[in-house]
Amino acid sequence: MSSDVNSSHNASAVFTVLSPGGQACAVPIIPGLTLAQNLFLAGAFSGRPLCSGSGSCGLCRVRFISGAPMPLPEELRRLPERLLTEGVRLSCLRPAAPGAVVEAVLEASAYLRDQPGADFPRQTGEVCPEASLGVDLGTTSMQWRFERPGFASFFGQGLNPQMGAGADVMARLALARHPLGAQRLRRVVQDALTRILNGLPCLPGSIALAGNPAMTCLALGRDASGLSQAPYRLDWPGGEAAPLGGGLPAAYIPPLLAPFVGGDISAGLAALAFASKPPEPPYLLCDMGTNGEFALALPGGTFLVTSVPMGPALEGVGMTGGMLAGPGTAVAFVPAPTGLAPVLFNHAAERPLRAHDVEGTPQRHDAPAHGINAVAAPGASGGEGSASARQPKGISGTGYLSLLAVLKNMGVMDTSGQFIRAASTPLAARVLAGLDDTGPEPCLTVSGVEVWARDVEALLKVKAAFTTAVHLLLRSAGLDFSALRGVYLAGALGEHVRLEDLDTLGFLPPGARNKTAAVGNASLDGACLAAARPDVRQWLAELPARVQLVDVVQDPGFQSLYFHSMRFAYG
Repeated sequence: MSSDVNSSHNASAVFTVLSPGGQACAVPIIPGLTLAQNLFLAGAFSGRPLCSGSGSCGLCRVRFISGAPMPLPEELRRLPERLLTEGVRLSCLRPAAPGAVVEAVLEASAYLRDQPGADFPRQTGEVCPEASLGVDLGTTSMQWRFERPGFASFFGQGLNPQMGAGADVMARLALARHPLGAQRLRRVVQDALTRILNGLPCLPGSIALAGNPAMTCLALGRDASGLSQAPYRLDWPGGEAAPLGGGLPAAYIPPLLAPFVGGDISAGLAALAFASKPPEPPYLLCDMGTNGEFALALPGGTFLVTSVPMGPALEGVGMTGGMLAGPGTAVAFVPAPTGLAPVLFNHAAERPLRAHDVEGTPQRHDAPAHGINAVAAPGASGGEGSASARQPKGISGTGYLSLLAVLKNMGVMDTSGQFIRAASTPLAARVLAGLDDTGPEPCLTVSGVEVWARDVEALLKVKAAFTTAVHLLLRSAGLDFSALRGVYLAGALGEHVRLEDLDTLGFLPPGARNKTAAVGNASLDGACLAAARPDVRQWLAELPARVQLVDVVQDPGFQSLYFHSMRFAYG
């Protein structure tokens, strides 16, 4: 790294990063940022799911070659004694200390690539005017689909590369207040989009990118300061083509409807409106991920929208054994003679939008559109395909929902989320053999994966946020849940969730399963339509005038209703 690059950052001090191969790199310290954030800016942790400073995921660990600080309580609980002795610490819990030497893996020439004008090389090739590319830029994941009339479609997915700055929106908005942070956050998305385009059979004639307002503004290099603190404001409404920069073509951005209701929900509404059989209002679209966005369609063509922060638990991020759904991940659990058996994600029968990381080779779109393709581990009942003897590498967010639903049905967990020590059946006793409640918080080991009380609490918060937002949105329209003609689940919930699990955990009122459907990634479906069809873009252009924001978080009854909903039961 050149001294010119270092001096351009006007840093007051540096620390040294030593690669596993022994190459040393002096990294300027930006005051006010954690060691993890400073490392992200230097090129470490790109795309890794970090917990934004709570120390709960353990993925930001680095080894101090010299100057190792005393372990913090969270590190004593999270890291084995052997690693602590070797100088391993969690970088999200600490500032960057001048003179420290840490071991981490940096991307090659990360600073140099982030300088203005240093565009990534992009392959030139045939432009197919009739081809289109839709991209869903979620807080946690990034999914895309390339379509060309008369040819096979191509698709892919991977982590949002901004994840190395933190799992939640606010962590990235805080980092974006630093010019280098905003530049880096934009650049990693440009890098991912460049790799996608380089792998396509030809360059699409049109691109549409859907995401929440924060992800959209960060990807476009637009000022996102209005979203970083109250009173929140939306400074750009989208609904037009915008430059992606970095040598990339411009992309159409669906309308951003409110500070935290973005192009992902407007694209999802377009996907429903242009479906072969559009739903009849009143209906509810719930796009559930790190941020929960809701749209209530009313007779007459108007919409009420709202959003609530939910955290990344539904994406499997921040959970002790959490992972995005992929090979080796438990996406569900079923009772088995020996206790509980995981149902593993089936790599051989992957769903279309779970094909591969954005860095890999595109895959043909030749699988069914929805439904879990999974393999049950040995001893499981009801699984499909061949069995795998491997323990799961981790649990997806909807896998956690499945596990908690099974535990509740077995009488191992009550509605408050507490583990019940007294076993009512021999099977429950076998499951409870994995319970350790002698430590600072109870921990249940299931199929080799630990489920801590804090993991259960994270999903309780998701459930409370969901039911509270839905209740207040319906109340603002003067409707009861029974008046809805349909409930459509999109986002993380809409891709893998089993409706019976939501029923068991109290997300939905009794009987609501009959009018509830998981619609997968509706945001991506809508982005693909908007990229390919002028009539869809025209429909989206007229949408904002028909939308009214309901700020449920500011409702006087939000807090009391939220805390009342912190239980796995409806009502």
